[in-house]
Amino acid sequence: MELRKTLTGYFQSRRMISPRMISSPHKLLDKTLWIFPLASFFVVWETVVQLGILSANVTPPPSKVVIVLFHCVRDFTFLSRMLHSFINLTTGIFIALFIAAPLAICTGLKNRVDLTLTPTVMLCGSLPDLALLPLFVYWFGAGSVAAILMAAICAFFPIYFTIREGVKEIPADYFHVSMVFKASKFDILRKIVLPATFPNAVTGLRLAFDFVWEVVLAIEIIARVAGIGWLINFSVESGSIELAFASIMAIGVMALMIDRLVFGTLEERIRRWV
Repeated sequence: MELRKTLTGYFQSRRMISPRMISSPHKLLDKTLWIFPLASFFVVWETVVQLGILSANVTPPPSKVVIVLFHCVRDFTFLSRMLHSFINLTTGIFIALFIAAPLAICTGLKNRVDLTLTPTVMLCGSLPDLALLPLFVYWFGAGSVAAILMAAICAFFPIYFTIREGVKEIPADYFHVSMVFKASKFDILRKIVLPATFPNAVTGLRLAFDFVWEVVLAIEIIARVAGIGWLINFSVESGSIELAFASIMAIGVMALMIDRLVFGTLEERIRRWV
């Protein structure tokens, strides 16, 4: 009980469980501020195309793109391609999390392990990830396996380094306190390490999600994987520019929804983590 009270002060100092932050009267306004620059972008885009500064054949106005997107979301084939890409992406990210999190916690807690392992991870992270794609396609074929493996490799590094940094930021005094109260390693992991690294893990997952979308789309275009990336490439090659822009907009809408509903919710829960 005393250990819990002591650690609670630490997490309160990191502004992780402040009720006032959650009940702020400007909470709703803060959550909707992002709408204004986004709406401005679409207004400028529509105006530029309508004035003829950009050709509608090259860059269709957002009004037409939204109409095409409205018809696409009622098409099962389009939705199945979106779902296919999303499954490949999330599967790769969870594989990366499963591997990166334990390694990051070990390197964060043990300097000797950190000095041994992290330089190799940094070296691998500096290599061009897409250079491995031809090998994966050769080994596993041009399908979802290659896309999932590439997604896992690309997601590994932001997850690893953010969690590792979170472990290293834990003050050594809290480990000393846990030793005084004779806490088990499991209690240290559950009451100190995991709460302290959870915000970093969310940040790593958010970075991985944003980055891996680009990688998955590139893989689907290059390796001809049956996903939304393939549809974008096919639309451009066949001259259906509106469909290509609608597919890109659909990805943006999905990414925005997940960022607001999933990661935004997790960030609020972090403030109440004890």
